[in-house]
Amino acid sequence: MTTMLTATLRAELANIRIAANLARSSAEVFANTHGFTGNIAEFAHAFELSVSEAFTNAVRYGDPSNADAVVHISIESGPGSITITVKDNNPPFDPAPPTPEIQGYPEGGFGLFIIGKLMDEVKCEHEGGGNTLAMTKHIG
Repeated sequence: MTTMLTATLRAELANIRIAANLARSSAEVFANTHGFTGNIAEFAHAFELSVSEAFTNAVRYGDPSNADAVVHISIESGPGSITITVKDNNPPFDPAPPTPEIQGYPEGGFGLFIIGKLMDEVKCEHEGGGNTLAMTKHIG
């Protein structure tokens, strides 16, 4: 019988790249710990890219005059899945933008589209003066 472990990691981060690296490392550890038999590097890359996109959006659309603004990131693993939540204190955004056209599309604008393609579940809520974007990937 396999014992499924659960874990939670929370971080409050300034505008630095460590958020995506933290997600990638956590995803790799989770995959290894839970006997994931797929491509662990690909699994971890999906998390790194998704968190990077979510984190970039939180910073890009935040109040530039607030030098003390932070983005909260939590990573929770449970039986058969891992969820990464990115919280900010920005105005609400449309969690379902139209599918971007690849030809002639300016840089940017693909973040939520990419996240939706890489993750199994994506939920967005606006509450308490900020956005919460939860991204879940199922194992197996």
